[in-house]
Amino acid sequence: MRRKSPVPLFIGVVVAILLGAALFIFIGKSREPETPEEVIKQFYDFEKVGDFGNAWELFHPEMKKLFPKSTYIQTKNHVFLGHMGVDEFDVSIGEIKKLKTFTFNEDGLTFKNVRKAKVDLHFQSQFGELVISQNCYVALEEGEWRVLWNYHF
Repeated sequence: MRRKSPVPLFIGVVVAILLGAALFIFIGKSREPETPEEVIKQFYDFEKVGDFGNAWELFHPEMKKLFPKSTYIQTKNHVFLGHMGVDEFDVSIGEIKKLKTFTFNEDGLTFKNVRKAKVDLHFQSQFGELVISQNCYVALEEGEWRVLWNYHF
């Protein structure tokens, strides 16, 4: 009795694995970017537990120009944790609104297809209960939603 060679079976398994991997990569790349809501929530989830470095990573490149990462982390720690005496805070994110355009700064840098949400930060601080309200904007940058604040003043 002659044994069949395992080579065709091996080649078939390798081809199936390669096709599966290619399909997985294709589906992953064609997936819609994270939603604006998810990005805003993730940004403030990082912020509220003092993970300012990961929050900074979600900034739009224009925001990163305003705040070098180390400066952002140090300033946030200094102001929120140091001066206000807070370890964490609560966040309320309002309804996400679609904007046709958003002018970011006084130089007139404008973004299209932007989302906006009012965000309230609730602090139990050494100065009592404080609420800071801020509009948070997100714009697509290379297929990913990135956080912006308004500097058009």
